[in-house]
Amino acid sequence: MKIKEITLTNFRNWEEKSFNFSEKVLIYGPNAKGKTNILEAIYLVATTRSFRGREAEVIKSKADFMKVNALIEKDDKEVDVEITFKNTDRIEKEFKIKEKKRPTIDFVGEFSAIVFSPDDINLISGTPSDKRRYLSYTIGQKDKEYLYDLLNYKKILRQRNELLKKADLGTIKEEIDIWDASLSEYGQKVIEKRKQLEGYINKKISYYYEKLSGQEKKIKFISQPAILDKTMNESLKDVRDKDILEKTTTVGPHRDSWDLLIDEVSACGYASRGEYRTLILALKLCERDYFVDRDGILPVVLLDDVFSELDERRRGYLIDAFSGSQIIITTTDLEHLRESLRGEFQIIPINGVQPQIPDLLAENVNMPLVKNVNTGDGI
Repeated sequence: MKIKEITLTNFRNWEEKSFNFSEKVLIYGPNAKGKTNILEAIYLVATTRSFRGREAEVIKSKADFMKVNALIEKDDKEVDVEITFKNTDRIEKEFKIKEKKRPTIDFVGEFSAIVFSPDDINLISGTPSDKRRYLSYTIGQKDKEYLYDLLNYKKILRQRNELLKKADLGTIKEEIDIWDASLSEYGQKVIEKRKQLEGYINKKISYYYEKLSGQEKKIKFISQPAILDKTMNESLKDVRDKDILEKTTTVGPHRDSWDLLIDEVSACGYASRGEYRTLILALKLCERDYFVDRDGILPVVLLDDVFSELDERRRGYLIDAFSGSQIIITTTDLEHLRESLRGEFQIIPINGVQPQIPDLLAENVNMPLVKNVNTGDGI
């Protein structure tokens, strides 16, 4: 699987611009010129969601809409996909595959990508909602049933919460039993899929951490499900009085979280920035393996400014570890590609400026197709 080309229209700072991609790509240029935006658009094609900020922010300032067109190569066939966001009273979304409209749940998974960005180190110390989002992006790209169960769970959760706001235990017992049965059916499936991912990660993450860091550590991914060590249905019954008092559902996968441990100690607040970055990179390598084991297809790998804090040995290992996948990297410094990595990458200079490129790399420079470029100031 690979992305062959992408066209951005009113996407953040890009008014209109097209890029063609080879197997190994380095997007080079100064900060605040839109390198990360390109990766964001590619990830949007995979998940229908941005990995940065609110959805409305992807629409260029003062524009009424944004559009991403991409040409995907999958199973030796080319597939055209299109995403449009319209800025009305709310964000209206439209997804197309081969010019035919598709619902979100059918669009996700047509193309798969994993991303590492500097903000990902916040996953370790981030909010439970950030951590749940990571789980859903990972599982959902390869498991439509998971997305179906999660969407139904959220729908029923909203209805149950509306019921809790209206009445007391004496008047809603029979009705809430019905909602609890449905909520438990879908919620338990979501919980089990997340536990399966936990088990998969724990088979591999210590190995990848050691390869990246050179240190032998026991790394453990610990899920923190909010169901009181019981089934979903049992947990709901146990907290029913509390839920009625607080007028909201206090247990279930909508409140799940997870943690990463280094030698049985939580990395949150303990690990250094370098350890955070290594942990997340190891997690991303596990994610890649998970995707491949699900359907045998290598995802596209998006690395945003990842080389700046890695030495040459670790850069080389990371490239080798992602071997076989199309890999697209952003950087501000071409020196990161000297020595063992020189000559392997297509280089896309940003902002229309031809960089000073070492002789051995010059033949790989690709000046992307350009239409009415407006570089703007955003990242």
